Amino acid sequence: DNGSNPEIITRTYSVTDICENSINVTQTITVNDTTNPTITCPSNVSVNVDAGSCEASSVNLGTPITDDNCSVDTVTNDAPTIFPLGDTIVTWTVTDIAGNSAICTQTVTVVDDAAPTIACPIDVTVNVDAGLCTATNVDLGTPNASDCTAVTYSNDAPSVFPQGDTIVEWTVTDLAGNSVTCTQVVTVIDNINPTFVEALPADTTVECSEIPEAEVLTATDNCGSAEVTFGEERIDGSCASNFTLVRTWTATDTSGLTTIHTQNITVQDTTRPEFVEDLPEDITVECDAVPNASTLTATDNCGDASVSLSDVITPGNCANNYTITRTWIATDACGLITSHVQIITVQDTTAPVPTTTFDEELDVSCADVPDAPALEFSDNCSTTAGITVVFEETNTFDENVLVDYQIIRTWTVTDECANQETYTQTLNVSLDEVLLDVVAPDLCFDEGAVDLNNFTPDTLNTNGTWELLEGGTGVTLTDNIFDPTNIEWDSNTVQTGINHKFRYTTTDQGCISITDIDVTVNYCTVLPCGENDIVISKAITPNGDLINDFFYISGIDLCGFTANIKIFNRWGALVFESNQYPLIPTIKPKDKLLPPGGSWLGNSPKSSIGNKGKLPNGTYYYIINLENSGLKPLTGPIYLGTK
Repeated sequence: DNGSNPEIITRTYSVTDICENSINVTQTITVNDTTNPTITCPSNVSVNVDAGSCEASSVNLGTPITDDNCSVDTVTNDAPTIFPLGDTIVTWTVTDIAGNSAICTQTVTVVDDAAPTIACPIDVTVNVDAGLCTATNVDLGTPNASDCTAVTYSNDAPSVFPQGDTIVEWTVTDLAGNSVTCTQVVTVIDNINPTFVEALPADTTVECSEIPEAEVLTATDNCGSAEVTFGEERIDGSCASNFTLVRTWTATDTSGLTTIHTQNITVQDTTRPEFVEDLPEDITVECDAVPNASTLTATDNCGDASVSLSDVITPGNCANNYTITRTWIATDACGLITSHVQIITVQDTTAPVPTTTFDEELDVSCADVPDAPALEFSDNCSTTAGITVVFEETNTFDENVLVDYQIIRTWTVTDECANQETYTQTLNVSLDEVLLDVVAPDLCFDEGAVDLNNFTPDTLNTNGTWELLEGGTGVTLTDNIFDPTNIEWDSNTVQTGINHKFRYTTTDQGCISITDIDVTVNYCTVLPCGENDIVISKAITPNGDLINDFFYISGIDLCGFTANIKIFNRWGALVFESNQYPLIPTIKPKDKLLPPGGSWLGNSPKSSIGNKGKLPNGTYYYIINLENSGLKPLTGPIYLGTK
């Protein structure tokens, strides 16, 4: 039976001998079946959907009851593998091998007595709406629900979701009224950064002295307040005052969201430092008044500034004439400099001055002219070695004009720069007399002329004048030649010698030099002093003709005798008396001679006698007693007349 209708049965018979020779014999049998089989379906089935499903699987349909006149070949049904919710008609078919078939139906009812399954949409995280702290129109998604029937969805989601987590409960209900819930978390987050309120400072480039204060920024946020923090970072540059300030403002809201603003401030130092004090001006000063360098300080717009000082000296035309170029340089931390130059012209216009005190004018005696003072000088700039002193002294003294005079001492002082000053000392010299007494050796009158210059100091000049101050009568003095040959001697001088005083007046060292020379001239010859050598007047005629005008005793005037004389008239009355009657040299009767003092001129001490005390003419008598002579008194007559 091959299952075909008609069924052809082919039978083949195979015969094989021992030698394996075979032969096949075929028989064909045709079988026809035209009767339908019978079938009785199983009872209707009612089952529940599978758990978690809206269908039923593994439904036990049962087994139909079949019958066929030949044989049943197959029994089939059109039952699905999964039965949907509700009634499903299952058709059973029975077929015999001849292809004859019969059908029946069975109802499988799938009922839903289980709640649907549900899987809520995944949790949703959404941002707040722009400018708000809530979210609307949130796409919650759709729950993943399964049921054997159609389901409806519902949730309790608000229309506006606040910031944070909101639990949304979903409910799924199937057609059988079975329902189930699940929850979904909707998280509304704040993704809107806070916003700064003020205008944001832009990047800028500024001087280091003009760094702006950091702006105070505030911020707002859609969900509440925002806190602003400030930070500043310095990035050093090429020098202390060249740098970059990175200022950062961070606004943070309650969600921790931040908005950051950064400002880059490029700080630079392009401004030079400035001096604080008044700047010294160019000046011209004396060399001893060179000012010390002023202490200058400087300020800088960015910080400290140091000041350096240097002097450059340029020589001039002399040691103390020069120029100082004095430079102050103020340097700031970035090497920017400001300089100030002061030109100091140093000059020496001051002559040296004496450091020794001296009198500019003195009244002095020529005999006490002080030596020129040893003046020392100082200069405001030159050293002692650099001072030239020229001293000269002039004298107005004229040895031919004996008047007071002046000595003018001049110091001409010159320093290294040819500054010159003259200092003078004027001596008003009184022409005083400098007296020198010289006692010369005694001379004999008959030795001849003597050169008085031999008795003066060798240093004296010979242009002066000689004069005889005192000495014997008859002395001749011609210039400096003293001739004592013709001295008139008397009794005293013969015995004692005659002291002669000569005065030599000249000039010496600016004074009147007076040299008094004492020379004693002696009568070195033996004198005739005997009685026979005495000559006594015989008569006197005191009429004024200088001839025999007085009673004289001569011839022994040099003998050193003292004559005591008494004259009597003829009656013996004493008319004249002298205890030291003058003795005169020998004279002749006709010689004219003035009567020496104390001579008897025929007068009487009593004026009542005669005319005006004159004695009458007549003969009188004398008694002469020569003391120290060893001679007896001399007596004799003397006639008194008028002619």
